Amino acid sequence: MENESIHGLRLDQLADVFSIGTDDPDPAGAGGNDEPMASLLREQLSCVLPRGSLLFDALIMMMGRLGCDVQSLAGRSLLEVLLNPHTDVGLLQAIKDCSKKLSTSLDSKTEATLATTIYYAALASALVHHDRKITQYSYDALDRSFATFAAQKWIAPELAALFLRAGALCRDKRGTDESQPSHAAE
Repeated sequence: MENESIHGLRLDQLADVFSIGTDDPDPAGAGGNDEPMASLLREQLSCVLPRGSLLFDALIMMMGRLGCDVQSLAGRSLLEVLLNPHTDVGLLQAIKDCSKKLSTSLDSKTEATLATTIYYAALASALVHHDRKITQYSYDALDRSFATFAAQKWIAPELAALFLRAGALCRDKRGTDESQPSHAAE
């Protein structure tokens, strides 16, 4: 699996980028305390992606191939990108794809959970800000997932609000995609 790549980066390189700022490889195992998870998520979301970093360069390359607005990423944190209604849907798709790949390849359960959280945040952002579903999950499955994430004590309040808004949209659209299967991981 180490030889697989996503837009020029090997999985181990993406994992290294994702784990920046993570001192404890699995803090969620600390007796049910949500503080370590909340802290790690906040670090991942608040770090400004510096030009020249592997993740920044990978996202720029993906966005360029998709013809997306590259300026929407410059000097902004991941949280700002996810919450901004003007973020290009192509960038949200790239974040979703990177996070999906990472969530299945990380050894740390905590880091995999954080990657999955960012994956769902990208899905929620596309729904809320662009009225676009960038997944094959049904609206019903998305609503359940968004509700689960919004209820977690370690989720950043801004993300919880995004998940709640996305869930409400899913409930409004429920039944419009009955023919689409609900997938466990996409």
